[in-house]
Amino acid sequence: MMGFSTMPGASSDGLIGGAELPIFNRNVLVSSDTTLERGAILAGVGIDSDMTVHLATSADTVGKMLFIAAEDVEAQTATTVFTSGRFNRTALTTESDTSVADFEAELRRQGIYLTEVI
Repeated sequence: MMGFSTMPGASSDGLIGGAELPIFNRNVLVSSDTTLERGAILAGVGIDSDMTVHLATSADTVGKMLFIAAEDVEAQTATTVFTSGRFNRTALTTESDTSVADFEAELRRQGIYLTEVI
């Protein structure tokens, strides 16, 4: 009988909410002047290889390309973002003047679904 085991040194931050949906990603340039954390909701500006991202604000809740930061990243550098999948809403972060709920409808429209991991 096969069981589950934990790999030494491996841990989960709870960002991934499940494997029921494919998780796709892409590389973008961070245009923010601040460090971004894994799980931050980001808004994209531009197209294709010229896409830059910044921490999403209240102005980005409708009609903007939204992403989830796949890793911690310094300002003005290239990074990987998630473009689709199922994510744990309690592991996501936003600017202080917004909440995850403000972005949920637009995220869902773009193939990013939120759940709560127990």
